[in-house]
Amino acid sequence: MRLLVYLEPDPGRKRELQQQLTALLPAWFGQEASNTKYAQQAEVLEGYVAELDGVRRGLLLLKKSSPRSAEIYWMGVDPSFHRSGIGRALVEAALAAARSSGVVYMFVATLHPNDPYEPYQRTRQFYQAMGFEYVLEEQFPTDPDNVVAYFLKHL
Repeated sequence: MRLLVYLEPDPGRKRELQQQLTALLPAWFGQEASNTKYAQQAEVLEGYVAELDGVRRGLLLLKKSSPRSAEIYWMGVDPSFHRSGIGRALVEAALAAARSSGVVYMFVATLHPNDPYEPYQRTRQFYQAMGFEYVLEEQFPTDPDNVVAYFLKHL
């Protein structure tokens, strides 16, 4: 099996892949309004695509927050290929690109560690295995039941 990760320059291809992966991952991406925003952002953010044997299986959207920091804004991997190294390869490519542009902090937001929802338990475990550390939480007044946790990695 051959895994290739590259920066996709075509906004339409990024959006198309983002929407395809979102449809395959309803346990992670089940909110219509959020999914619409993610699809729009796929057209403007840096998008790293993972191809396995020539088939697109994963996407990571990278948002530069400042000259010194960036965020993994959205990532999805075809669930048939979870635990195959695709997510790790996407994160490593984004980290390398960010590092080469002077970024020293990478962060990602996800559900709070106290949230027992199993799919996001795996998400947090993945990011922690990649060296991200839980550093901050935020509760939004419009959605008090959805506490967000920020994980940070020093590059």
